[in-house]
Amino acid sequence: MFRHLYLSVLLACLLVPSLAFPPPDLGKDGVNVKFPKPQKYTGPMKIPDREHPFKAPGPGDKRGPCPALNTLANHGYLPHNGVASANELITATTHAFNLGYNFSMAVSALAVLGRGNVLLDKVSIGGEHRLVPPLKGKIDGTPGGLSKHGRFEGDVSMTRVDAFHGDSGVFRMEMYEELLSFVDRYGDGDIVTPEVFAEYRFKRYNDAMADNPVLTWHSGRLGFSYGEAGFILNLFRNSKTGNLTRPDMDKFFIEERFPDNWYRRETPFEFNDIREAVDVVKDPHPVRPGKKDANGTYVLDTREVNPYLGTSCGTYYDLLVPNIAAVLLKTTGQTRKNVDTYLDAMYNLFIPFNCSGRLLPEGPAEL
Repeated sequence: MFRHLYLSVLLACLLVPSLAFPPPDLGKDGVNVKFPKPQKYTGPMKIPDREHPFKAPGPGDKRGPCPALNTLANHGYLPHNGVASANELITATTHAFNLGYNFSMAVSALAVLGRGNVLLDKVSIGGEHRLVPPLKGKIDGTPGGLSKHGRFEGDVSMTRVDAFHGDSGVFRMEMYEELLSFVDRYGDGDIVTPEVFAEYRFKRYNDAMADNPVLTWHSGRLGFSYGEAGFILNLFRNSKTGNLTRPDMDKFFIEERFPDNWYRRETPFEFNDIREAVDVVKDPHPVRPGKKDANGTYVLDTREVNPYLGTSCGTYYDLLVPNIAAVLLKTTGQTRKNVDTYLDAMYNLFIPFNCSGRLLPEGPAEL
């Protein structure tokens, strides 16, 4: 999640009781991207409030690979149709899950850059949507939404198959039931422990190694895969009890709704928190990023593939430089202004790690 975080997983002001979502501006001039201010109160809070009851998605509403974002849309923290701006993603995730502000900005920017329309500042949390058309001439490909494989969604998910095997945006109950079997083996009764995810995530890695001949698992995707587990452990738990339980996890994954009497975490979940959470899940079974070649051999990444390999900057590099379309830098006017705003949001998260300045996309356009 970082993939299902990323990826995921927004309120403009805590004093406003509900969110209003005006129709998107589909004009040629686009919209000027502006991020919301950080939330004023960052402690525990009961979620959802009375202004955000659950409503199941209807025909045409988009839902995708991230149960957190799906839950937010089902409760109206995101637009119910599943099409959101970076502003809305940031507001919803920071408010409902207490995701760190800079962390949320970076992931939301990546979502729009990779699978949305940068001129309109819109992305579908699921598949294609008419409100998120391609840029003129499809210069950076077809947006596709977060369900489209690559750029944001990727291999080795916990509850979605790799794209080689089918639609990677669809929740697979049989995979979730396998995850629950690991709760039986490694959990503490109904409490889901880090060991559950350490063992199940390693099992999913071995599965992909065995049955996906086109496995791609570079640093960014590896971080998202383990970040997904860290996100679930830390942001799906109820801060009132301090634990993530099987019934609560069922609510998020199966019903895609907030559990009853559920309280968000006590403090914002920052980038350092996800790095620590990733280590907790990964350290029992260390793995390394790479990609299978034409012969199906898994080739480990080197500094030639990623000059920052093995560092936090390596995640930044992999998610942005080879991943996002270079043609976006050739745009002008409002489109380029928005692109620069998103790039700044991603860079801002990595400034503390001395990543040699703001990096720029060099990836291919996809059709």
